[in-house]
Amino acid sequence: MSNIEKAKFGIEPLDYILPEGILRNSFIVFAGKGGAGKSLLLMGIAKRFLENGEPVIYFALDDDPITIVKQFQLFEVSINEYVKRELFYIIDGYSFRIRGKEERMHISVIEEVDPQNLTQVINICTKILDDQRIMNKGLFIIDSINEFLTLYEVNKAIELIKNLRANISKARGIIVLSSLHTSSQIARNFLSLIEHIVDGIILTEAVVKSFTSSTELIMIRRLRVKRMKGVPHYVNWIPYVIERSDIKIITTVP
Repeated sequence: MSNIEKAKFGIEPLDYILPEGILRNSFIVFAGKGGAGKSLLLMGIAKRFLENGEPVIYFALDDDPITIVKQFQLFEVSINEYVKRELFYIIDGYSFRIRGKEERMHISVIEEVDPQNLTQVINICTKILDDQRIMNKGLFIIDSINEFLTLYEVNKAIELIKNLRANISKARGIIVLSSLHTSSQIARNFLSLIEHIVDGIILTEAVVKSFTSSTELIMIRRLRVKRMKGVPHYVNWIPYVIERSDIKIITTVP
């Protein structure tokens, strides 16, 4: 374990609760209900990796590539520039649903995949990593795991997670960050089933707080580490705010 390199996320709330970072061969799930900021957290982390010259593979399942590129603009990230530098790639697992589409939706799309085909998913993901010579560096983002829950029985979805973890995180030393929307009971049950399989779980949520001096209500986003293998971490909830180009800890909470 001591031979495995560590990496930091590069955003304040996560670097605070994970002071030594995470192991580079980790498969981590960001779990929480809608509106908790999971996808934006992943994009904020991706921004830091790109700024450090590390490649980012974004496996898009919930949204089309153009929407994802526009969301990155919230963090003042020029995706086209990172595409030119061969640092950013989208695996398009969304556009297979669009009828009559003949061309790839954005220059960042390196490959299109039908997530209904498990073998194709694994083969394409690993082939891209090998073709681009990505090993022991970078970030592989899956947004989100829920797509597999809608397509497969639970056992097959679990097997897919195991295969992605084995072939990307463990065999190639690449950090995998995935999102899981837990608004449904099915998703919450799935999180319980994969908890012992993945390397880390980070919970996110949005809570409503009231000012003590008034009746005004505000929504606060917060996160905490439920588990993380191989590194020290704090388990308390940390409130955070997503700003235009950064993610910060909220130091004063009503």
